[in-house]
Amino acid sequence: MAFEPRIGVAILGGGKGVRFGGITPKPLVHVLGHPLIYYSLKLFSSFNVVSSIAITFPEEHIPLLEKALQPYGDDIRRKIISGGETRALSSMKALETLKKSNPDIVIIHDAVRPCISSEEVVTLINSLTGADGAFLGVELSDTIWKTENDTAKETLKRENLVRAFTPQAFYLQTIYDALKKGLEEGFEGTDDASFVVRNGGKVICVFSSNANIKVTYPKDIEVVEAILSGMPCA
Repeated sequence: MAFEPRIGVAILGGGKGVRFGGITPKPLVHVLGHPLIYYSLKLFSSFNVVSSIAITFPEEHIPLLEKALQPYGDDIRRKIISGGETRALSSMKALETLKKSNPDIVIIHDAVRPCISSEEVVTLINSLTGADGAFLGVELSDTIWKTENDTAKETLKRENLVRAFTPQAFYLQTIYDALKKGLEEGFEGTDDASFVVRNGGKVICVFSSNANIKVTYPKDIEVVEAILSGMPCA
């Protein structure tokens, strides 16, 4: 990019983790001696251009998060806030917090996606040139079936389909306006990029690694451990 932007980072950790089970919030489950959220925090904190970090978390579990992060010291850029009832509401609350530091760009990331690299983040940010937003993703390689009541009906062409990951990056005002309008109109987007596209914005898919796994089920922990064992951040 032609300028060095100020960047705000939203790390969303407000999911209920129903499919994962257990009583420990997923972002606090330990992997290789650290809570899952540590890996994302460590990565984004390493960027000098990051001026603020907002973490959304269930209000009743915020004391647990604060205790889990104590061994890693304080960071004046970091603020923990309670999340919303939906992902979009959590994103909006994070944006309201990040706006106070006046960032040019915001990056929104899932707290339970620990396997991202600094190279992927830089590529994501650079891809905003000529676009309103960008997300990491991968092309589909499996056959995709449409089903009804567990019965296979037809296959879908996968040439133009991608799996969308986080982090996702946007210019602050672009994502703020898109989320605000979508929420006011009752739009139920499943990621932040969908709000920007709905609002007429151009969003780019930045192809990345399949290693960017979102921890959803307990068995995912073994996969994440294997990936992180080979990464510098582990």
